[in-house]
Amino acid sequence: MKALAIFVLPSYVDLMKRTTIKDVAREAGVSISAVSRAFSNGSLAKEKRDSILGVAERLGYRPSLVARGLASQRSQTVTLVTGRMWDIFDALFLEQLAEGLADMGHKLVVAPASKQKHNSGGVYQALDDQSDAVIIAAGTMPVEATQALVRGGVPVILAGRFVDEEGIDCVSADNADGGRQVAELLLRTGCQRPCYFGFDAPSPADQERGDAFCSTSGAAGLLAGWVKVATRTDNDVFEAAAAMLGSPQPPDAVFCATDRLAFGVIEAAKALGIAIPDALSVVGFNNVPAAERRTYRLTTVNYPVSRVVGEVLGVLKARLDDPDLPPIRTRIPVQLTVRDTTRRLFS
Repeated sequence: MKALAIFVLPSYVDLMKRTTIKDVAREAGVSISAVSRAFSNGSLAKEKRDSILGVAERLGYRPSLVARGLASQRSQTVTLVTGRMWDIFDALFLEQLAEGLADMGHKLVVAPASKQKHNSGGVYQALDDQSDAVIIAAGTMPVEATQALVRGGVPVILAGRFVDEEGIDCVSADNADGGRQVAELLLRTGCQRPCYFGFDAPSPADQERGDAFCSTSGAAGLLAGWVKVATRTDNDVFEAAAAMLGSPQPPDAVFCATDRLAFGVIEAAKALGIAIPDALSVVGFNNVPAAERRTYRLTTVNYPVSRVVGEVLGVLKARLDDPDLPPIRTRIPVQLTVRDTTRRLFS
C-alpha cells in the first residue's frame, strides 16, 4: 500500500498574520538592526543587503511607514484638499501626484474640501492625520481656511492659485499670459466678436484667464463678452454653449476656461451646423490628451500636468528640507498649441 501524502494547510490566523521585522531577521540569520539598515540604506555590505531584501520579498514583508515616520518625526503622508474632480486635468493631476509622492516615500491622502465644517474635514483632516504637508487645489476653499495649518506649522502649497500670505507656497500657471496669447491669436486671425466661456463660480485661475483675455481684446477695440456656466455638468455646459451660439449676436471666437468647456462648445456648434473654424474659432486651456484627437483637434493653451506636478513636488521637497525658507512662488509658463479649431493666420 502506498503511503498517503498529508498536506497541512495553514490556519486562517496564520494566513492573516502580518510578517514582522523579527521574522525577516530570524529567516535571514541577522539582527533586527541589520534589517532596518537594509531598508534605510544604512551602513551594510551590498551582498548582505541584497540577501536581506530577498528574504523580505519572499516573506512579503514591508517596513511600516508609521514606524519609520515615528523615527523621523514625520507621518510620511501628504494631504491633497480638493473639490469634485469634474475635469480630466484634475484626475491626471491626482494620478501623477500620487505616483510622484510614492517615489519620494510619501503616501497621498485625499480630503474633500466640501466636507470641511467648523473644525473637521478638509484641512482639519490633515491636522488630525498629522500630515507632513498639505496641497490645496485651486479654488476649493478660502485662503483663510489654511490659517489653522499655518499656525500649526504644517507646510501649505496652493496648486493653481497665487496669494501673498506668509507660510503658504504657490504653484500656478501664468494664466494671464495664456489669456493674452489667446486674444492676440484670435485678433490676428480676424475675429470680431470674441467671448470668454467660463463658470458661474470661477476659480482664481479661471478669473485670471478671462480678465487677461477681455482686457487684451478691449485694448484692440473689441468688447469681449463673458458667458458663465451655472454648473459643471456636461449637459449644462452643452446647453449654455448652445444658447450662446444660438443667440441673435453669437460670438465668432470663444476662449474657454478649460478644454472640457471647449469640447462642449464644439459639440454644440456641430449640433447647430456652425462651421469650425470658418464661422467660429474655439480655444481651450490645459491641452489634455483628448484635445489632439481627431474628434476635436482643439487649439489650446498648453499647461502640461506633468510640469505642474513636478513643480509642486519640487516645492514640497524644498520646504520639507528647509522649513525656514521664505515663501516659494512659482509661475509656470504656458504656450499656445494651434490645431484645427482656429483660423489660419493672414499672410
